[in-house]
Amino acid sequence: MTAAEEMQGKVALVTGAGSGMGRATALALLEKGASVVALDVDEGGLLALGSHDRLVTVRCDVTDRDDVVAAAALAIATFGGIDILCASAGICRPESVVDAGAVWTATMNVNVKGTLNACQAVIPHMRARGGGSIVTWASTNAFQATPNLAAYNVSKAAVLMLTKSIAVDHAVDGIRANALCPGWVRTPMAGDLAEAYGSEEAWLASIARTQPLGLATAEAVARAAVFLASDASSMMTGSAVMVDGGLTAKSASTSPPPVRAIDMSAAAMTG
Repeated sequence: MTAAEEMQGKVALVTGAGSGMGRATALALLEKGASVVALDVDEGGLLALGSHDRLVTVRCDVTDRDDVVAAAALAIATFGGIDILCASAGICRPESVVDAGAVWTATMNVNVKGTLNACQAVIPHMRARGGGSIVTWASTNAFQATPNLAAYNVSKAAVLMLTKSIAVDHAVDGIRANALCPGWVRTPMAGDLAEAYGSEEAWLASIARTQPLGLATAEAVARAAVFLASDASSMMTGSAVMVDGGLTAKSASTSPPPVRAIDMSAAAMTG
């Protein structure tokens, strides 16, 4: 089986497909043979995906349930059903807990409500089709709180638990749900945060100190998403899949000083 045949006949709905990991995932699914309905609020980003006989692009605001339901209906009308949801749409903006307000509301609307809207729109169709695979975008921030990103931290923890709830509730329907948990990834959203470091070199140096494999590409995360969407992961559901280059494996502690070597024979003679 060639790469272009692995997911032949599968239909995927991808949110946040106009840039970053969503874009990379939509293109990776196309490469594997799936038909893709790509959603984003950024029409320019969707246009940059190009044209393909198995690709439909739709301007869609994931915070508007009617928008998402209409996009799901279009996927069914165009390609006959929905087998896969990759819910990657999200935002990340700084705001502390005590200042939580507009950023908190916007973040919860896009990251949590937007993911819920997409899941609610596809689950009935997946159930009728006999099953499907949902891949959500959580984050290492579902486990570790980054300072001054309270809304983002909480939203990603919520996405993870939403994913686990879907996995438990809909296993009987043949629907699997798994959450990707990326660390630092080269995306437009991460690039905005990188400006605070003063230079790209300083940003990359900071990442290298915390993420052993260094900065990830959007394509690397997309490959993990395709795996979770495919039958190759058929016994995986409710999982938090770390695609973080070792970020959460590495302790934040500084290394202890080297242990002083002790000459045991000398110790024994003087003891």
